[in-house]
Amino acid sequence: MAGTVSNMGIRVTIVSTYPPRRCGIATFSRDLAAALADAAPDVRVEICALDRDGLAYPAMVRTVIRQDEREDYRRAAAELAASGVGAVVIQHEYGIFGGVDGAWITGFAAELHRLGVPYLVTLHTVLSEPTESQAATLNRLCRDAAAVTVFTETARRLAVATAIAPPGRIVHVPHGAPPPGSGGDVRQEVQATLEALRGRRLLSTFGLLSPGKGLETAIAALGLIAGHHPDVSYLIAGSTHPEIARQDGEHYRDRLVQAVKSAELEDRVVFLDTFLSDAEISAVLARTEVFCTPYRSREQISSGALTFAMAAGCPVVSTSYYYAEDMLAGGAGIIVPPEDPVAYAEALHTFLSDPERLERAREAARTQGAGLHWTAVAGRFAGIARSVAARRPRRPADVTAVDAEGEAHVEVPKLKLTHLNRITDSGGIVQFSDRAKPDMTSGYCVDDVARLAIVAAGLCELPVRDLEGTDPHAWLDTCLDFLEAGYDPDTSAARNMRDAAGQWLDEPHRGDHVGRLLWGLGDVAAGGAVPDKLRERAAVLLDAARPALRELTTVRSTAYCLLGLVRAPEPTAELALGVRRLDAAFQAVATDDWPWFEDELTYDNARLPQVLLAGGERAGDAAVMERALRALDWYLGQVGLGADQADGQLRLVGNLWRRRADTAARSASVTDGDGRRAGLSQPAYEGDEQPIDAAAVVEACVEAWRVTGREFYADRARRAFAWFLGANRLGIPLYDAASGGGRDGLRETDANPNQGAESTLAYYQALLSLRRASLL
Repeated sequence: MAGTVSNMGIRVTIVSTYPPRRCGIATFSRDLAAALADAAPDVRVEICALDRDGLAYPAMVRTVIRQDEREDYRRAAAELAASGVGAVVIQHEYGIFGGVDGAWITGFAAELHRLGVPYLVTLHTVLSEPTESQAATLNRLCRDAAAVTVFTETARRLAVATAIAPPGRIVHVPHGAPPPGSGGDVRQEVQATLEALRGRRLLSTFGLLSPGKGLETAIAALGLIAGHHPDVSYLIAGSTHPEIARQDGEHYRDRLVQAVKSAELEDRVVFLDTFLSDAEISAVLARTEVFCTPYRSREQISSGALTFAMAAGCPVVSTSYYYAEDMLAGGAGIIVPPEDPVAYAEALHTFLSDPERLERAREAARTQGAGLHWTAVAGRFAGIARSVAARRPRRPADVTAVDAEGEAHVEVPKLKLTHLNRITDSGGIVQFSDRAKPDMTSGYCVDDVARLAIVAAGLCELPVRDLEGTDPHAWLDTCLDFLEAGYDPDTSAARNMRDAAGQWLDEPHRGDHVGRLLWGLGDVAAGGAVPDKLRERAAVLLDAARPALRELTTVRSTAYCLLGLVRAPEPTAELALGVRRLDAAFQAVATDDWPWFEDELTYDNARLPQVLLAGGERAGDAAVMERALRALDWYLGQVGLGADQADGQLRLVGNLWRRRADTAARSASVTDGDGRRAGLSQPAYEGDEQPIDAAAVVEACVEAWRVTGREFYADRARRAFAWFLGANRLGIPLYDAASGGGRDGLRETDANPNQGAESTLAYYQALLSLRRASLL
């Protein structure tokens, strides 16, 4: 079977830049593919190339990802999965992928994992102190990798120390290089350059030129020893790195040429401005007496050039960086501090004036270099690839499994209230957490206490044995105290913020928190399993607070009030006013292509059609209910759960929001050949997706299912809830099953690890809504 280990072997796809693109990663991947073909015939290699210039690739490149097109990454992953590939190898370097710090490759990896395709990652850079963004990218990429390979033991130690992946999955596999004397054509310009240097003792450096190579140090060092060694020349072979040339042209090369002139070394330093083939590199190294790597950064964790030089048996003078320290520890070279021309000159003089020392270094390089030849490295790598393909990782649980009738079912983790208990105390519920640790300095707010009241009322319906010793009655008592203290009947407004010592931090004012206060009171007052004493107290407070709706002006604050009032035993004048206000807002803004209440989609969006539907039903107004369902159906299409998205997955509007004009532009850009609308394209990243938005979709769909009885809405409610469990664009659970907490949002490439009150309560609101409707 394709994609599995069998007598037919396995198919492996390497994801990397690839020739004719000119960069070190491209060369590495080409050489690795060729070496695997020789050393492991059962491993059939194909390439998925990262492209930026529309290059023409050889036949073994089966898939191309346009580096700066985000959606190409997931598309390519889906194509590879559909092709039955056995394993995928991602060559990682920050600069070759799109997004901040190359973050878009994490979407590719997440899609592979979701589709059950095992992958491994080769790290070409491992930083000792990565930025938060760099660490997040690498952690996300490596989290689900079956193996992570690094080039040295130092790189492995750094990867373990920075928690890139579990230590048992991080494997040391050397960087490969061709053996000395590798055959192939050498172009006339390279032959002519080497011929012109015949009879000279040659120092050399090869590779793409960039400021990080520190070649000024080696040039200055040569100037310091030129009088002692008149027969020494220095060959700098290589074209300027394409990305450097793209940004700065030949500015760096010009600086080097000027440095040569300033040191009066024009007759001693030769520039060969070309990208060398392996055969040409071999020809240069065969003539080299001392190889130079004067890199500026100690963080350099790999160097193909140094590897090639070692494999060719060349003594090396290098600045101190991680890879050089590992590779030259056996005596093949001398290491000096970076950007220190005097120290570099002394090291060169040591080798050039001591033939015995030079020969010992040459022998040490030959001995160590023998283990770096591609044949040996490819054999080791093939063994890892076979192992990865043979033990295909278990796919994440299908949180939205579909039965024979096409109905979605959700696999829900066991109820765990540990984190809710941790962040709830006699003062209320703490707003924010540092991961799972409450941040007491953030205090409490009416918004979150009202949400806690809603959740506590729902928990009252569950058997005591499921509550882990939690007393939702005590929580309700605390919530009612807090909400009563916050509301000011004289102004029909409320305070919101309270510190950990119980002091209010603001004066009564109007806003969403007032609406949520009414919502929380309404849920408690209507809670069938809430003790009578608490229900009656909530009903009294709700009756006293309902005039606040008349003073609120925004559709969202109005909607929150209505969510509480719609559950009161008897309809009130405020309920009727609020429904009219919300319906009027819809009719004033809605058009055929934008059937919504406002000119933008912001936060907690699905609450608007949810409460308009509930209010319309309560008023017996079929026209209002029809408009509410029209708005909800359209919004579900906006977030990936529309009627024409059969296998839909929730993708929320982020906290950068979505505007009518943006959506119109997207619609206009995706028409078929006859100009007919072909459906909305997937939006670009719109900011972090918020758990309260996911909970709103769940509850709106539950409300629509309750009113209409249509199974479509039950299905969409389940799919929306599955967003919390990992059925989202990154495949990352927002619900932490270990703590019972909810992570604070789905960012561009990962989940916010903090578990605040709002996010945690959003999960439980959604869960309890589905339980109450028996839709799980």
